[in-house]
Amino acid sequence: MTRSRKRAISETENNNNASMADSGAGGPARKTARADTAAAAGASSSGADSAAVDKVRLHFNSTPGQVLTLGEGDTGQLGLGDEVLGRKRPAKVDGLSNVVQAVAGGMHTVCLTADGVVYTFGCNDEQALGRSTSEDGSEYLPGQVGEGLPDPAEDPVVHISAGDSHTAAVTRTGRLYLWGTFRDSNGIIGLTRAKEVSARPIQLEFPEPGVRVAKTASGACHVVCLTRDGRVFTLGCGEQGQLGRVNERLAGAHGGRNGMQLFLGPREVRIRGSPYFTDVWAGAYVSFAKSAKKGAIYAWGLNNYYQLGTGDLENKFFPALATEFSGKQWREVSTGQHHTVALDEAGQVYSIGRGEYGRLGRGSDRQESSGRLEPIGGVLASLACRQVSCATACSFCVAETDGSAYAWGMGSNKQLGHGDEDEDAFLPGRIEGKQLEGVRVLSVSGGGQHTVMLVAPRAAKVDAPAGAVSAAASASAGDDATRPSAPSTASGVVSATPTVATTAPAAVSAAPA
Repeated sequence: MTRSRKRAISETENNNNASMADSGAGGPARKTARADTAAAAGASSSGADSAAVDKVRLHFNSTPGQVLTLGEGDTGQLGLGDEVLGRKRPAKVDGLSNVVQAVAGGMHTVCLTADGVVYTFGCNDEQALGRSTSEDGSEYLPGQVGEGLPDPAEDPVVHISAGDSHTAAVTRTGRLYLWGTFRDSNGIIGLTRAKEVSARPIQLEFPEPGVRVAKTASGACHVVCLTRDGRVFTLGCGEQGQLGRVNERLAGAHGGRNGMQLFLGPREVRIRGSPYFTDVWAGAYVSFAKSAKKGAIYAWGLNNYYQLGTGDLENKFFPALATEFSGKQWREVSTGQHHTVALDEAGQVYSIGRGEYGRLGRGSDRQESSGRLEPIGGVLASLACRQVSCATACSFCVAETDGSAYAWGMGSNKQLGHGDEDEDAFLPGRIEGKQLEGVRVLSVSGGGQHTVMLVAPRAAKVDAPAGAVSAAASASAGDDATRPSAPSTASGVVSATPTVATTAPAAVSAAPA
């Protein structure tokens, strides 16, 4: 699939969104999306104290596994070679082992090994792979991102996220690297400078020295950064309010006299009354942040189907309290094109937003949009889950008990793994396939038209579910440790009980419709 064909889809949806931001309505294209992830956070909220001792750290997965993919693969995003352009069942990606994180971007896939090495495959028309694909067919197979990133032996990558045409990587010392580019409804806007398209990783410079990044979450064309002192920074496209710091007038005027640097330079998102934040997530055109104050959830961005959980249909250009999330503690939030799926600390899965094609998992008789965050029933009613993810118009979760994975929503892109029929699923159904026999799923990530799974043998010791732990509990890891070291093996599943534990990928998603 060429980038021009991809953009014909994406830009049509973006143009539709210009009117939807006012009307709160619109019809989706049946294809497209993006995808997302996790790490460590910390102390004081003032810039002068950015080097202070971390207050909070997030868990990371340290159980190495193998990568499986399914869905559409005509731009190489499945990593199965140029002769495999689609799979309805999960297929093993050869050439990868010891993987601890695997995320789906819009039309590409990014994998991270326990040694801190990054591999990519898929569409590279706007340099989202961060490596050369001049050799014929090389984008259809995993390739290492080397040039531009630090030596893994000295400062390994510990966390990755991926959007439409960009990729982000956080190192153990808290440096953030980006490659590819961002877009808005008019085309390329740049990465860290106007019109910039970077074929190699570049280190992001923050407006003050000493900022250490704990985690990034990628939307379609924006990035949310959580620092170790618990602050939130954003950069990228801000048309729908997804940056949380640019008002509607400037967002529509490309920054006014400030120009694109208002969007492309990382700047802090300030939320009155919150001392610091312990997690962040991003969807296509939305962002979420979890406050250290009672675990409150704040949201901003596109809200034309109630997907922010703020109780109304107004886009939010600055953080707003997501009142639908009140009363519970949340482990993970994931947003697709127009819907949101959330996981509470008890392992219950909830959904809110647009209901067409079954993406809310509430049955064929409940496809209307919903402004209420409700638990998903069916088979999930009796399961405790450990991770959730959204693609454009479908959703996923992983069960804690047996490591099985479930999918529901739009089935036309072969992303659900339910069998030979490309039918929509209105209730959660188990993802099945030969490659899932004898393994447990560690995570699922939904991309534009494909799904990425990380699996390990059932006998492997698996990390605890995602969550924040106090700095005291993880002090033995040291200031620069965000992922415990796992022995490097050719294949094989090695497990280390994390001192700073595991968070599953936050998902990214598609353009609005």
